[in-house]
Amino acid sequence: MIAPDSKRETIDPRQLVREYGREALAELVANESGYIFQSRPLKDLCQSLKSGMPLLAEGERGGGKPEMVDALAYSCNLPYFELQGMDGLSLKDILFEWDEQGQNNFVVQAVESGALPLAEARRRQWRREFLILGEVLKAYDFLAREGVTPVVKLDEFEKLPQVCQAFFYQLFTDGHASIPRLDENDGRIGVAKSDEKPIVILTSNNQHVVHPPLRSRCVYTKVRLPTDFEEARILHSRAPEACAELLIQVVKVVRYIRLMMPTVRDKPGLRESIALLRALITEGIDRLSAEVIDDHLGYIARNADDLANLELGLQRLERAAQTSDSVIEEIIRQVFSEEVVRLREAA
Repeated sequence: MIAPDSKRETIDPRQLVREYGREALAELVANESGYIFQSRPLKDLCQSLKSGMPLLAEGERGGGKPEMVDALAYSCNLPYFELQGMDGLSLKDILFEWDEQGQNNFVVQAVESGALPLAEARRRQWRREFLILGEVLKAYDFLAREGVTPVVKLDEFEKLPQVCQAFFYQLFTDGHASIPRLDENDGRIGVAKSDEKPIVILTSNNQHVVHPPLRSRCVYTKVRLPTDFEEARILHSRAPEACAELLIQVVKVVRYIRLMMPTVRDKPGLRESIALLRALITEGIDRLSAEVIDDHLGYIARNADDLANLELGLQRLERAAQTSDSVIEEIIRQVFSEEVVRLREAA
C-alpha cells in the first residue's frame, strides 16, 4: 500500500462528484496531477464512483489508462493498493493464505505446554492472526478497519487466468470475501455494507479476455488514443515548463514515428512522450537535431529492434521535427491560448 501524504488534505471523490458534479473532479485532477480526462472515461468513472461498482477501462496501450488511476489516487490523496496482472498469480496474491508454519507452531506449543487440549488448539489455529491477506483483500480490510476509502488499481487485468478472475466475484458484488475455517466475523473479511467499497479500477489492453461474469460486475469504459489536440493538452499540462516550439517538435517527431515508421512496432505512447519532453526540459534543450534525438532514443524505444530502426531513421526524424506543419503548430497555439485564458479567469 502507498499511504496518503499526511501533510495534504484527503478528498472523497465520491462525495465531490455527488455534490459538485464530474467537472469538479476533472478540474481537481487536472490541477493536482496534470492528468486530463477524456469525456467518456470521466462520465463512466463518475458512475462507478457513485454506484460503488468497479470500473473496467479498456483500450490500446498509450491511452493513459494506468495514469488515470494514479492521478485520481494522488489528486485525492487516497491510500493506494496495486496488483499487476501476470501469469503465476494465485489465491494468496489476491485474497489470502494461511501461515501454516505459524499455525503448526501454535498447536505444538499449546499442546506441549498443557495450555490447550489438541482439539481446541486446532480450532484456534484458524484465527485472524494466522491469516495473511493478499493485496486486493487487504484494501477491503483496510476500509473496514480504518474507515478510509482506498483506490485499488488492477493493471492489465486481462492477463489473469480465468480461475484468478473468479476470485473477485464475491468481492465486487458483496464487498467481502468468505474465508473457510476463519474463526471470527462469520468467516468474512471486508466491508459490512456492499455499497461502501474501495474505488476499484481494472485496466485492460484488449490482448486477452476479461470474462463475462467479471464484466457484469463492472461499469465499463473505453479509453481511446488521444487526438493530436488532446495529446498536446496533456503534454502541456504534464510539462508546463516546455516552450511552444519544443512541444511542437516533440509532437511532430512522435507523430512521425507512429504514422510513417511501420518498422517501429511498439509505438511510443503518452508515457514515452512525457518522459522525453521532461528530459529535454531538464537538459535545457529547445531544438531537436538528429544528435539530440539519438541521445534520447531510450525514452522512445521499447525493444532492441525498434531502437535499431529508430537509429536508422534519425535524419528523417530531424526533418520531421524541423519541417513546418501548420496543423500541429495551430494545435499548440490553441493549447497555449487556452492556458492564457484560464490564467486570466483564475486571476
